[in-house]
Amino acid sequence: MRRKIAVAMSGGVDSSVAAALLKDKGEDVIGVTMRLWGEDADSGPAIDSAKEVCAILGIKHKVLDLREIFKKEIIDYFLDSYCRGLTPNPCVRCNRAIKFGALMKLVDLLRAERLATGHYAQVTLDGKTGRYLLRAGRDSGKDQSYFLYRLSQYQLAHSVFPLGGMLKSEVVETARRMGLPPADREESQEVCFVPDNDYRGVIESERPQAVKEGDFVDIAGNVVGRHRGIAFYTEGQRRGLNYSSPGGRSYVVNRDAKTNRITLGSQADLLRDECMASDVNWIFSDGINGPLNCEVRLRYRSRPVKCTLLPEPVDRQPGGSSRIGPAADGAGLSYIGPAGNDLPTLNGVRVIFDEPSAGAVPGQSAVFYHGDTVIGGGIIQKL
Repeated sequence: MRRKIAVAMSGGVDSSVAAALLKDKGEDVIGVTMRLWGEDADSGPAIDSAKEVCAILGIKHKVLDLREIFKKEIIDYFLDSYCRGLTPNPCVRCNRAIKFGALMKLVDLLRAERLATGHYAQVTLDGKTGRYLLRAGRDSGKDQSYFLYRLSQYQLAHSVFPLGGMLKSEVVETARRMGLPPADREESQEVCFVPDNDYRGVIESERPQAVKEGDFVDIAGNVVGRHRGIAFYTEGQRRGLNYSSPGGRSYVVNRDAKTNRITLGSQADLLRDECMASDVNWIFSDGINGPLNCEVRLRYRSRPVKCTLLPEPVDRQPGGSSRIGPAADGAGLSYIGPAGNDLPTLNGVRVIFDEPSAGAVPGQSAVFYHGDTVIGGGIIQKL
């Protein structure tokens, strides 16, 4: 049955091929490009490229102005998080709030049934639980499931990822074969609203109050130098510190926005036995009711680390109860399922690493996996 599918088109090769593949399958495709920042204009490199691809494919193209909500939900969040001593991941937030949030609502007005993107990820429906599962893309080097862990069941059910089963090389070759201009264009790896990847310059310009000098201290609390502002550093950073301890190279171990102090230490001081994640979004179930063994990725490019998850207190409606159900796909995972109107709310989860690990940066996301399936994830809290 022919479906009307809106494709979020950035002008790049991935979203262009996603639109082309759906068109070839006989779907009723419409390209939509979001104007997220910049001046008033229905043109620009991304918009013009998307228009060109849509013209080649013979499909309609719409430009949607989402600048106001993007500034509030993403740019301000990004800047304010750094000022609070956190290292945010704007792409994770953008996927939930903008691409699959505000954009998906506007797509409904176009009477489209689904929203497709060029993400390297896969969605499957579990026949036993009736839940939609998020899985890693086939191309492990391009897999973007990490950025999508905050999607709700509704958002997953109404999303299409045509590139999930493809390798990047196959996508580029498909673009060349179809004569799509973005095939040989260099891809940007930067945050879209941060020119030249200079986030410090953006912070200094938009949040001048962030330029507030303070003390560098060592692990023992001794003052060893001065920094230019909490917002300009992140845990694990070793460059631009202008300090080297007697024991060798120094790293940012901790930032304290209240005291405006940054603690420096050795690489070994970055190792942690555990971390806390809050605002957890579960995908495979409504939550967990006890210890859960899985793997966690602490950054997009970091290797998975074996861990045990321990749930924080779960709030239930008065008089309600929860039941334990079977695991999705027989994966051996226990979960809490709702009993009647009893909807559990998980405030957070403690992540205990099998072996001491570095990379738990406050503000970043801890994403939990079982094999190639995303269990859920949350925002790493201050350590």
